Amino acid sequence: MTIAQILGNIETVVRQAIGLLFVVATVVFLWGIINYVIAGGDEKKLENAKSFIIYGLIGLFVMVAMWGLVTAVFTTLFG
Repeated sequence: MTIAQILGNIETVVRQAIGLLFVVATVVFLWGIINYVIAGGDEKKLENAKSFIIYGLIGLFVMVAMWGLVTAVFTTLFG
């Protein structure tokens, strides 16, 4: 097994993990939106929902950044 094959396998695993985490971040974001809508004016529920929305957005941003980084590194190393 060559280094290129090993790095290719690592890249495949990382891409799949990023995809899974992207789905998780999207679900967290949507859960926050749903909770925000059904909070009914309760301040504690609104704050909880806002934190889910913020964490979901941060997760989505991190996943997009990681996806770009993995793509850039793999393209740079292997064209």
